[in-house]
Amino acid sequence: MKFFEWEIEMNPKMKPYMDMENRRVAILTKEDDEIHMTMELDEQDRLVFHPRWNCNVILLGEKHIRLTLNQED
Repeated sequence: MKFFEWEIEMNPKMKPYMDMENRRVAILTKEDDEIHMTMELDEQDRLVFHPRWNCNVILLGEKHIRLTLNQED
């Protein structure tokens, strides 16, 4: 998934909802019943994460991340 200049890889159990106008994205379960994480770009274009306890953020390169879950099946 592309989010502005960021490339974001995700677990297939995650489903993104983007709000480009407000520069935010929410990552939910495929069933839309739980939020795994929210992310937003701040005033300096830094990506700010608000994860739940079961999410992992792995930096793969400049502006390239992978989102995983603690219990991936």
